[in-house]
Amino acid sequence: MASGPHTFVTCVPRETPYSWFGVTVFWRRAPRGVRRCGYDGTESRVFSAEKFKGNPLAIVSIRGNALSQQRKALIAKEFRYSETVFLHDAPGPGQPRLLEIFTETGEELPFAGHPVIGAAHYIFTYLEKVHYGGPPDRDIQQQTAVFLTKAGRIPVFFNPYRQVAACAVPHKFHVHSRRVPVEGIISTQPHVQIVPTIDKEKDKTFPLVSIVHGMSFVLIDLTDNPEVFAALQAGKSPEVELDQDWSPSFVGGMYYKLLAKAEQAGEPTIHNVQARMISHGIEDPGTGSACCALACYLALNLPSEPKKPEASDPDDELAKKTEELKLEEKKERKVFGIQQGIEMGRECVIAVEVDVKTDAGGKTSITNVILSGRANLQTKGELVGQ
Repeated sequence: MASGPHTFVTCVPRETPYSWFGVTVFWRRAPRGVRRCGYDGTESRVFSAEKFKGNPLAIVSIRGNALSQQRKALIAKEFRYSETVFLHDAPGPGQPRLLEIFTETGEELPFAGHPVIGAAHYIFTYLEKVHYGGPPDRDIQQQTAVFLTKAGRIPVFFNPYRQVAACAVPHKFHVHSRRVPVEGIISTQPHVQIVPTIDKEKDKTFPLVSIVHGMSFVLIDLTDNPEVFAALQAGKSPEVELDQDWSPSFVGGMYYKLLAKAEQAGEPTIHNVQARMISHGIEDPGTGSACCALACYLALNLPSEPKKPEASDPDDELAKKTEELKLEEKKERKVFGIQQGIEMGRECVIAVEVDVKTDAGGKTSITNVILSGRANLQTKGELVGQ
């Protein structure tokens, strides 16, 4: 086999589990003069800069709309990753790209975090790579694009120096009226009944939230029960009752522990969290939508950070106190650093920033959600004859 980048495939009848769309593939250089007629396929690892870490993602670049939705679903099933994305060419320079997200079961999702971050990283480091301008530009140089998804337009950004991709998450955050009893969680994790500390969860109920229509998660706080957190296994999704007009929906169990906060002068406080997302018989190593849902819930329910006192003259202090007496809305940004996939050996580091607005009546709401992380491209090839 030739060395170097592998961009061509030869195929033999399917005989092993290592296959794409019914064939075993061997990655080779394209011989000079050979014309490719298939679709480019790339495997990315999202939420990690390390090879073989992070959450795998299959990215299929397609020209026009030559693949039917049924064929896309079949390809996603064959890849067997938690998600496969189909990235369409932009109609023109700077114009939005259509991005379609399919699960390993062939279901199309309105939004999922790691596919969006992975696709953004792929565009900015491979399709539209820009040379890093040097230290003076490291915090200001930024590339931008827009994805069109079933959840709406999603602006994406990339910092070439930090190699971090980010997206403005479409959100319609909703806390459902019916909570999930602990019995509903244990039914998906029956083996935890033998964990000695499981009695600490007796009589508890857990919130059910949606980040957008079609993406819902039960949030199970196990901060005070690390033994149960460690004993979790891949299992089915909890059975839930969604509020009216919120069905149908993907449902997952998001188990988490709050860790020590990271505080540094001049920087926002980072709320560190360790999480595990389990649904449909699998554990997912890095779930952007679940992390966004969890971050929104915590942002609305964790106490606000006290403002650090700053030295000022008496006139400034008087003006500040007068301003605080005014009945007007307040805004606060909360930052979350979420580790996921540790138990699977695929550690993901996921950052979520949530802007919370409090109106004059004390009612809080989410105004903005930013998801960010790194990724790395691992393999590249071609789907032949689709």
